[in-house]
Amino acid sequence: MELLKVWNALLRRKWIFLQAVVFFTVGTALLALVLPKHYVSAAKISVSTSSTSLSILGDLDLGEMASALNGSSDDMETKMALAQMRPVLEEVVWRLQLRDMYGKLISPEKLLAPGIDGSILAMPVMSIEQAQGTDILVVSGEANTPELASLVADTTVEVFLKLSVDSAKADTKEALTFVKGQLDELSAQFDSDLANLASGQIAESVIELDSETKGAVARVNTLIGELNSTNAEIRDVAAQLRERGEQNLRETPDLVAPSSTASNSTLKSLRDKLTDLRLGRSTAALDKTEIHPDVIALDKQIQAVLKEIEAAQRESHELDPAMENLQVQLAGLTQRKNELIDTLGTTVQDGAALPEKMRKLAKLQLAVSATQSVYESLLEQQYQIAVAEAMTVSDMKLVEASKMADKPDSPKLLVFTILGAFVGVCAGAALVFLLEYVDDSVRTQDDVRIVWHVPVLGFIPRYKLKTGRFIDSVPPTDPLSESYRAIRSGIAFAGVDQAINILTVTSCAPSEGKSTFCTNLAIVLAADGKRVVVVDCDLRRPTQHKAFSMLTNRVGVCDVLAGTTALNDALQATPVANFSVLTTGPLPSNPGRLVESLRLRSMVAELARSFDMVIVDAPPMLAVSDAVALARASKGLIMVVESGKTTRRMLTDVRARLEGAALEPIGIVLNKVDPRSGSYGYYRKYAQHYSKAVADNEQTRVGDAS
Repeated sequence: MELLKVWNALLRRKWIFLQAVVFFTVGTALLALVLPKHYVSAAKISVSTSSTSLSILGDLDLGEMASALNGSSDDMETKMALAQMRPVLEEVVWRLQLRDMYGKLISPEKLLAPGIDGSILAMPVMSIEQAQGTDILVVSGEANTPELASLVADTTVEVFLKLSVDSAKADTKEALTFVKGQLDELSAQFDSDLANLASGQIAESVIELDSETKGAVARVNTLIGELNSTNAEIRDVAAQLRERGEQNLRETPDLVAPSSTASNSTLKSLRDKLTDLRLGRSTAALDKTEIHPDVIALDKQIQAVLKEIEAAQRESHELDPAMENLQVQLAGLTQRKNELIDTLGTTVQDGAALPEKMRKLAKLQLAVSATQSVYESLLEQQYQIAVAEAMTVSDMKLVEASKMADKPDSPKLLVFTILGAFVGVCAGAALVFLLEYVDDSVRTQDDVRIVWHVPVLGFIPRYKLKTGRFIDSVPPTDPLSESYRAIRSGIAFAGVDQAINILTVTSCAPSEGKSTFCTNLAIVLAADGKRVVVVDCDLRRPTQHKAFSMLTNRVGVCDVLAGTTALNDALQATPVANFSVLTTGPLPSNPGRLVESLRLRSMVAELARSFDMVIVDAPPMLAVSDAVALARASKGLIMVVESGKTTRRMLTDVRARLEGAALEPIGIVLNKVDPRSGSYGYYRKYAQHYSKAVADNEQTRVGDAS
């Protein structure tokens, strides 16, 4: 039953529903035609973990470098987040000179989330996602031209891969720069020491000494060699200590050496926590603004972790075991050097007879040896760092460049049209249901019963006759005639205990069709052989004199009540047999008083003695109170209610007035019912089918008779 009500509501308001469907369908289709086209191109990146470079570094005894490289993250989500970081986006915007409608470079965030205006105008957009079940990242570019969409995808991949490699080589580049600077300084010092040694040899004219001198010199040389070795070790340790200190100075909360995290578990956990927080912050920034509480909270946590890392670094540097070992080693070497110097001094004093020139040459040789040792050590470190840098490559590579799209990805006319039709159906249905919800009009018998438990005598469909205004020109088998005959039967059943020969017909408001109802009801009753008269008592807006062309309003009710015309003289015959009309006549100045007079009641009673049925056409109830007085003078009252116009509130007010006057109608007639709505639609179909069958039978009998 509920579905039937919905269907009836849609039928009643089908034009509103169809207008909504057409509006949204045509609107979305036009929108699809006028909106800028969206073209999409995609480039693909392969992510792989290569162990070749790690094994080569291990074979070269560069295990620490290999560990540092192996520590890079292979998390696909992290890589996707890095590809959407501001540095990558800013570089893409700058390279492609992506500008808004005002000629300004778009902000990097617009490249990820263009907003409603950007989506409508097909502004450039970049997105990255992982191909399901693979280690391939798909970088997509979207723009209003296929060329720009392809450029966005390819440029993003190029910038991302370059920054990835640069980031991987950052540490080795810094170390290589430092070592090269030290080598430049030592190279100059080594050249100077060699030049001094050569000059000393020439100046001292070195010659062959005897065996004793050689022995003494050999002892001195041994001590000098040990001293040189010790000095070289001291320089090496000092260089390591200095390099370790500079490395500690270079460390920041964002740049932590792998050795520090390896030796300090607290520092390693803080670094992992910082990475997780930054990743969470990047993820939150994708769909939240910089001032969002979640983003602000993450920023505070990141700053707190950075401070903890800084404190942990200071503590780690102060308690660095490597630094302590180097300092202890340096102290031991220094002490040993001092002892060697003392021993060498004693030996030299003992060998005072040795030539002074040998002492000078030994010093020069010692300086050359020390410089050479440190220089060779730095050369080896430079080689190791250069190899590590050469082996540092990105674990990502471009496997498929973007291809320019042949046709736009959106908007699609068919999809937009279907979507618009769907939205139109939903909007139309919603509008119909809304109008039904706010519509307080009486349409069906159930609507009447909600307000007033009065019998519904029948339904009169909304009709338009080809000839005439009344049903006298309609075949008896027509559903319209059947409707009036059903009402006639209802009136007869209502008068079982007391015959109803005076019937007052009224309505809630004007123009509900009560006067036409009176005429048609009289025609139906007259067709049954009853003598019927319709009395027009609407002394303000009379209409019965317009029912037939031969009727006039020169004399009528007012003349009879005034005593200027006899009742029989005021009655007018109609083309319908047994049907007469008593019009109002000239309108009085005080119609209300005239309607409430005893003479009107006497006139109606006199008509009832001469006619089988007196139908009183009374004014609307809510317009004037005449209908109450007329109802008291009659044997029955019928309310004509126009379907779809008369509201429940109006009917409630009429009910209150009649109950206040201790009156109750014998029934209600629903007038101007939509033939296609409600249960009447089904009754009408059955009646039409039945009347057609009757007409066919009549034609058959006429044919047989002829």
